[in-house]
Amino acid sequence: MRNDSFLEHQSISFNSINIDNMKKIMVAAVMALCLVSVARGQDNALGLRLTGGTEVSYQRALSDFNRLEFDLGWAWNTSALSGFYEWDYHLTNGLKWYIGPGASLGFYSKANNSGTSVGVGGIIGLEYNFDFPIQVSLDWRPIINFGTYDSQFGSTNVGLGIRYHF
Repeated sequence: MRNDSFLEHQSISFNSINIDNMKKIMVAAVMALCLVSVARGQDNALGLRLTGGTEVSYQRALSDFNRLEFDLGWAWNTSALSGFYEWDYHLTNGLKWYIGPGASLGFYSKANNSGTSVGVGGIIGLEYNFDFPIQVSLDWRPIINFGTYDSQFGSTNVGLGIRYHF
């Protein structure tokens, strides 16, 4: 009996170490992507997206009408990395709406439990680009998570974003 609880304790510690390492790898990957894009002088945006938690948000324009968006978010004992391919539709000068498919990878860690999930979904939103290099957005991201992970990054994920455009 004592060996079983020892093994369970070791298993939980091992999973927590892996989750912490994965979080560090995700942060390093997002930072590297941002630095490479800045060095190229491309059309980028970097900022925050506020929802049930907080996300660092990075956008990379592929053309005038499509882009990639990557977000690293956290809330309570969870973290998630999300990526979206977005089509932009210009409405007026500075205002556009966007839509696209995406995926996420999430992690959570609680006192006696930890896990991961993979999610698929999409994004739809409105964005306004000011005459100076700031943009604000309001979007909805319905995502279906597969696995043991469930948090504020689910189907009720409405967020307000503010980004610096460079």
